[in-house]
Amino acid sequence: MASTPQILCELSLKILAPLAAIGFLVVLTILLSLAISQNASIPKVRQRGTPVHILVVLGSGGHTAEMLYMLENTFKSSIYTYRTYVVSSGDALSAQKAVEFEDTFARKEESDNNAKDYNIVTIPRARRVHQSYLTAPYSTLRCFWACLLVLGGRHPAQRRLPAQFQSSHPDIIITNGPAVAVCMLLAAKLIRSFIFVSRWAAGRGSKPDISRLRTVYVESWARVRTLSTSGFLLLPVADKFLVQWPTLAGRRAWWGMKKTEYCGWVVV
Repeated sequence: MASTPQILCELSLKILAPLAAIGFLVVLTILLSLAISQNASIPKVRQRGTPVHILVVLGSGGHTAEMLYMLENTFKSSIYTYRTYVVSSGDALSAQKAVEFEDTFARKEESDNNAKDYNIVTIPRARRVHQSYLTAPYSTLRCFWACLLVLGGRHPAQRRLPAQFQSSHPDIIITNGPAVAVCMLLAAKLIRSFIFVSRWAAGRGSKPDISRLRTVYVESWARVRTLSTSGFLLLPVADKFLVQWPTLAGRRAWWGMKKTEYCGWVVV
């Protein structure tokens, strides 16, 4: 007759073995879906001249300064018809800089409707400086939920998009970190996955409309040889991962994933 410890050991094996198998399948599915999503071609459903909604994540401090430098060099309001700026709670300076940035281009273009072409949304921080790691998961989940609301156009601070936009989802999401960027890009990936699965289940999987919510991550100029923590986490997630130093070019999360692209300095 088997002893009690032997019986418990056998029960544990019977329970843990299926759980381990399920866990392995879940991880494998996630890895494969990330690889497929990164390498999938973007459906060209948008005609030239149609409006574009860009969402810009301002990461505070030096991250905000770098992002605004990038926008200053590439910004054309005729292309990015509507802009949504996302800032973290307590970061009034980034919100102010976004307003100043828009006012500058409004004066250059002599536009009176500039204030109607952008929106600034404040969401909870993923993790405050010196915050305890015990409470960080809760604040990160709050930030992630707020990102889902923003991407769906349902955040209380958002205005209704102009009538010419067919979707509440932004077309392009651009960020350069830090933690809120991780939440935003993961939220975009989750929504895109849900859209793909729902359309596939409805028999429209051959032409899924996932041209929106395309993500671009720009690694900080200060990162010369190693990626930042946010960059390391988002390397397998971002549709396009840009680096500003040639020493970081050609890196990828694992075999089969897209490589980082060297774009030169974008902050000067």
